[in-house]
Amino acid sequence: MFNEYLAEAAGSFIFFTIILTKEDATMIAVALLIGILIASVASQGHLNPAVTGMAYVQGKFTGEKALAYIGSQVVGALAAVQWAKYMGNKAARPATEGINA
Repeated sequence: MFNEYLAEAAGSFIFFTIILTKEDATMIAVALLIGILIASVASQGHLNPAVTGMAYVQGKFTGEKALAYIGSQVVGALAAVQWAKYMGNKAARPATEGINA
């Protein structure tokens, strides 16, 4: 059971790391594919709280499982932001710095 949450976090981490570090749309699409493939080994491969929310609304997930999935996805995304900041990528700047900063 823990593996599916870890898979969601890992898939989200990979997907968001590429979004934050690459500007190429093809790379982002490939990252989404890789993230889903990694996550789908142990989980549903949602990687997105909106997808998980829809699964809950449709009755495919219990509230507890949906919250655990969403929490895992957020943890993966936040870890990706921290990783991108650690690596010194300018794409990870806070939005308040502006486009030309």
